[in-house]
Amino acid sequence: MTENLLMQSIKSALLDLEEQGDIVLCASEPDFPAKFIYEAVSGLAPSDQLTITELAGLRSLVFQAVSDKRFFDWEMPTLTGLTADQFKAAANKLPKR
Repeated sequence: MTENLLMQSIKSALLDLEEQGDIVLCASEPDFPAKFIYEAVSGLAPSDQLTITELAGLRSLVFQAVSDKRFFDWEMPTLTGLTADQFKAAANKLPKR
């Protein structure tokens, strides 16, 4: 099984910190501490399969959709569960690029 990008990034960061002398891993490999950190943060990450470019594209799409009153009409909050302002707030949390 291949590791996802988030797990790979955590392992790489741990190894970089250890190489710089900023931390000392108590294991010969970073697998255990990386898995611990991954489990702690994975629920906060939108998806480990979406790239920064894809997230930025989704951000742009949301702003485009909520600004078009013909698309985001009075029924959209019922259909999606979020108002235009809530979508804008969520989109502002996504990376710009």
